[in-house]
Amino acid sequence: MVAAIEAIESYAISTYEQFIADHKTQDGVMYNLIIMGEAANRVSTEFQERHPQVPWSSIIGTRNVIVHGYDQVKLQIVWQILQKELSQLKEKLKQILADIAG
Repeated sequence: MVAAIEAIESYAISTYEQFIADHKTQDGVMYNLIIMGEAANRVSTEFQERHPQVPWSSIIGTRNVIVHGYDQVKLQIVWQILQKELSQLKEKLKQILADIAG
């Protein structure tokens, strides 16, 4: 999941207008959000319960909307995820990984 976030960060999208105009970047972002949802879905329930600071169901739900309701994807919401949630999620995941590594 961290690698998918870093891939999204590598696109260096600076404005909403730039994001809307660049369909390749939209595809790359969506693909990596799907990867994150797939990864979150494979995390055991027990692990998810031990780490409630990660919005597991939201990550999985985002993946499901992109994959199954692709015609309902709202780019404004995707943009909000990019701007407000990914960096916080990355830090939470890195902290979990650091705790596991000891």
